[in-house]
Amino acid sequence: MAVSLGSLSCGDENSTHPPPVVATVNGQPITKDALVEQLKYGPGPSLLVQMIDERLILTEARRRQIQPSAQQIELKLSTAVSRSGSRQALTSLLQKQGMSLDEFKDRLRRDAMLDEIAIQQISVSQADIKQYYQHNQEQFSYGEQVRARMILVETKQNAEAVMSALEAGGDFAGLAKALSIDPGTADQEGDMGYFERDDYAPEITQVAFGLQTGEMSDIFEAPDGYCILKVEDRRPAGVKPIEQVQDEITARLKQDRQAQMRKEWLIAQRRRVQLTISDKRLQQAVEALLKIAPPPDPYRF
Repeated sequence: MAVSLGSLSCGDENSTHPPPVVATVNGQPITKDALVEQLKYGPGPSLLVQMIDERLILTEARRRQIQPSAQQIELKLSTAVSRSGSRQALTSLLQKQGMSLDEFKDRLRRDAMLDEIAIQQISVSQADIKQYYQHNQEQFSYGEQVRARMILVETKQNAEAVMSALEAGGDFAGLAKALSIDPGTADQEGDMGYFERDDYAPEITQVAFGLQTGEMSDIFEAPDGYCILKVEDRRPAGVKPIEQVQDEITARLKQDRQAQMRKEWLIAQRRRVQLTISDKRLQQAVEALLKIAPPPDPYRF
């Protein structure tokens, strides 16, 4: 990729027009050429490196059709707010840098692009997954579990009516779907899935873990009303099989390697870039800085 930055030259030396004045100090002019000359050898090299990195990222993101979502940008913005201490502190910091919030979001968008480019570069093998699983089994272990269905109603009178229907042969799942007021399970016919003792309120888990498979509880008071449970399965403590968690492990490994891959990818792109800068001294400074400058950090001002 060729990056041409020749427009940073100080102007046409043969021009007969006087250089434009950007400011006067006690009547003494500061010309545009003088300002550009100072910029070139002050912040110029680091600014150009930043612009080169941005061009490399945008070009690759376009090639890969990477378009960060609004949620990704907001998540990064939340990180910036957290690092700054508050949204007001972040706004103040941006103002001191002469940057608008929209400009900062553009910076975050490019950073999200670099994240995705890095993630797509990372390959995780079955051997990697197996090794992580073997060394981190405590992360995938679980305690004793129960699977149950729940019917939750507002009053004890309502619960007694439901219990009468159940004792008369009513279908627990059907009644749960029709009558339960629990928002998390009613649409699933009362199915609570497998859970451990700490996953629900003690009033519920004490009853659930005291029942045998196929057994139904009496009416009992729960935090949000009156409840009836039916246990459908139990399983002892154990470790999730690797087949069940390999996608999770893959995502973790990619996340762990992302920062290093961001750096490696950008360094490789910098090495291949073809620079054309009219000022040779500036080109040398930029080329030297490209070798040592860290990857862009949107939170570094």
